[in-house]
Amino acid sequence: MNPDKDIIIEILKNLSLFRELSYGAVKELAYLFSERVFQAGETIFEENNTGSSLLVIISGDVRITQRADISGEETLTVLKKGDFFGEMALLEELPRSATAIAHSDTFIMEISRERFLHFIEKDPASGVQILITLARSLSARLREADGKIKAFINLSQWI
Repeated sequence: MNPDKDIIIEILKNLSLFRELSYGAVKELAYLFSERVFQAGETIFEENNTGSSLLVIISGDVRITQRADISGEETLTVLKKGDFFGEMALLEELPRSATAIAHSDTFIMEISRERFLHFIEKDPASGVQILITLARSLSARLREADGKIKAFINLSQWI
């Protein structure tokens, strides 16, 4: 069962990505999102396919994976209700860096790059807030990846 728009607006308003926005801006954004439902095990998007949208988990869990030469597939993380992913596709028209798979039955809201860019052109102040938050999120994820790379390099010196 899909939640009604008031619940969607409340969930979006509580996301770090939109927390700084006014209620009116979040309400307007909520109407730009499309609803998508995935069954457990269903692929949401695949690594190396060109991305064009940001997704927000309203209910369920999403497993983010990458292909690995040895094991075939490596789970990077499992995202939960309120998490967002695919944000790089809002900023660049490049292939996805990972695969997203519904880990359980999942209800997602999705906004296309086109709709997102139209929103920030219409409401530049809100757009700046969102882009700053996106930059912080990407920076945090990059720092986490850097930490994992350093740990791997340190571990590989012992092998």
